Amino acid sequence: MYIRHGIPEEMRIEAITWAFEYFKYVTPKDYFFAILKQETNWDISAILLNEEDKIMGLYLLGDKQLDSLTLNEKFIKLKGVEGVLLAVSEDIRGEGWGNKLKDYPKTLEFDYIWGQQLKSLNNLEDWLKRRELIAETKSVYITAEIF
Repeated sequence: MYIRHGIPEEMRIEAITWAFEYFKYVTPKDYFFAILKQETNWDISAILLNEEDKIMGLYLLGDKQLDSLTLNEKFIKLKGVEGVLLAVSEDIRGEGWGNKLKDYPKTLEFDYIWGQQLKSLNNLEDWLKRRELIAETKSVYITAEIF
């Protein structure tokens, strides 16, 4: 199993389709595909592949910065990356690959990572092991971690 930096164009639809299986209960397919196509920077994202190059996980990253006017001012002078989507195959959960994907952005040239966690996923506590809660809306939590 290995983490590949960047997701080539020929794998992008396959990656989104693979990820949708983990999110199909919380979002419509058309919306899911549109958002990931629009928000993902494929060149900096990571894909976890097994020995047969089968997708086992993804960490899709985006270019948006935190809005310094509505969120914590400590991020104003920092360069961030958005964690758009993280998913790991149920077959390998508990083996540390999710943590390795979460550590991946630290190898890039960013000062922090932030992301939105859908409240319906009930996974905020997992994210708060690394990040701090900086804002929330009716449907999402917004968390960030300074490296």
